[in-house]
Amino acid sequence: MNRNLMVAGSLLAVAGCAANVDDPSADGAYDAYEIEAAPGRLRAGDVVAYEAETPHPYVGGWKHAITSPGAAFVRVHLTGFSLAKGDYVTVSSPDGSRSFRYEGRGPNDDGDVWAFAIEGETAIVELHSDSGGGHGFSIADIAHGTVALDPGMVSSDEADPRSAPLALRPFGGTPEVVCSTDGREDIACHPELDAQQRPVARLVFISGGGVFLCTGWLVAGKYESTLMTNNHCISTQSEANTLEAQFGYQHTTCGGSTLASAASVSGGDVLKTSSKYRSGSAGGLDYTLIALRGSPEATWGELTPTTKALRAGTPVNLIQHPGGSPKKVGYWRDRTRTARCQIDTIDQTYYHIDATKWTLHRTATRSQTGYSCDTEGGSSGSPIVHGETGKVIALHHLADVDPFTCQNGGTEMAEICADAGELLRCARD
Repeated sequence: MNRNLMVAGSLLAVAGCAANVDDPSADGAYDAYEIEAAPGRLRAGDVVAYEAETPHPYVGGWKHAITSPGAAFVRVHLTGFSLAKGDYVTVSSPDGSRSFRYEGRGPNDDGDVWAFAIEGETAIVELHSDSGGGHGFSIADIAHGTVALDPGMVSSDEADPRSAPLALRPFGGTPEVVCSTDGREDIACHPELDAQQRPVARLVFISGGGVFLCTGWLVAGKYESTLMTNNHCISTQSEANTLEAQFGYQHTTCGGSTLASAASVSGGDVLKTSSKYRSGSAGGLDYTLIALRGSPEATWGELTPTTKALRAGTPVNLIQHPGGSPKKVGYWRDRTRTARCQIDTIDQTYYHIDATKWTLHRTATRSQTGYSCDTEGGSSGSPIVHGETGKVIALHHLADVDPFTCQNGGTEMAEICADAGELLRCARD
């Protein structure tokens, strides 16, 4: 079906001629016609079966090398994890340059541990014990990474969506959109944004049989080290339990290739989530709040959301990990650097057609803003920061909300603050 026919079909649906519309009148009639492309958490690999285990109980140490041929990175899944006091396990790269330590019953205290990512195809799992006496663990499966966790790499079996002309991409772009020429820059190009960028992290997590990438950020809230991202990235406690939030993954210089030292933090308790699409009177805001393990906020700081009414023309900074790459900022509209990213539309309602079922879904009514910043798969969950006050005014989550003007879209923070209540500390200015 060509693009014109798809848009025509969408207009019929908005007019009420399509069946199975997802509650089109719960909050009033359709007050805007915008069709958005399905945004995506970026798939970065697959979970594959693996079998190995320590003796139960173990006596002394144990060491095992895991190689997944051709993997860009490996995450090891330890189950039944229970160690004696003083014993610990390391999951490391062969040269020891990257190593993570696990004790007791693991970070979630449930005996189920998704170790942090080791770049390359080999990870070394080693149990350190002088005497033993604990249960040990099994290795049930591993994550085989297909998208390298380093600059600019794209899975070899997936076409880069940026390579397709805008008019040829379904509804303008999948999963998210670079408009015309790419106006993003390394975050190091803007040292004046240091306080804004530090709380932003790349997210690596397991969902079903896949490994995925998104963006998230530390937000001022009731609980220390509260992370905000999209519901379409992480929506369940089981997904949050696998989360590796990587802070400081960025280049040290503008346009350089040297990476800063990043710090990985474990996921934690899901505090609240709101689905991407409206169902009855609930959902449609597409956010999730997670209380991370440890105290990363003490090191990386936090961003403050604001409920202040948005205004078209406001300059914005979209801080993100596009394609899982080192941190960038959508600051300019294009690489000529002649015009700033800005808010273009406010208080919108966006719709999405599921072409497989011919159903129409929508966001919460008048909860969305459109803007002229470039994004990409993996940018989902990024903060949209006011270019003058430094406060967060929206949460990025949609692509190509207007296929004719190439805008991306986010949920206005005023709506999220109202929904989250005391879980967030929101400013009014």
